[in-house]
Amino acid sequence: MTHVLAVALSVALSDEAVIREARKASNLAIKRRDIAAFAASLGSDLIVVRSDGTFVPSRAEYIERFTGLFADPSAVLFERIADKVEVSKALPLAAEHGHWIAFHPDGSRAYGGTYMAMWRKTAEGWKIRSELYVRLD
Repeated sequence: MTHVLAVALSVALSDEAVIREARKASNLAIKRRDIAAFAASLGSDLIVVRSDGTFVPSRAEYIERFTGLFADPSAVLFERIADKVEVSKALPLAAEHGHWIAFHPDGSRAYGGTYMAMWRKTAEGWKIRSELYVRLD
């Protein structure tokens, strides 16, 4: 292995770092109301349980819901903060545990809670397979 290749490999991001960066990009996409950037981290077989217990059975439906949210200037927007990311040693999966905060358009806190996301490593990179949100306040 050449020195240049070894250096390049040593500075490559860990799987955990890649997932954390993807979450940051998703948060930025929400803040900017950019549906294409938001959808980039979502796996093709995504399922979600929203903070009120509503089941969202598909990626397409989740994107449709966010498209409507982004079109509403009075909508509450969200930020997810990853507290812990665990990469599986057995499967191409990772678990992200964290908390989320919803903000009114004026930037004041609306409510928040906790979440868990399952990430799957695919040929296209790390993608969210499922998310579960629980509103706590």
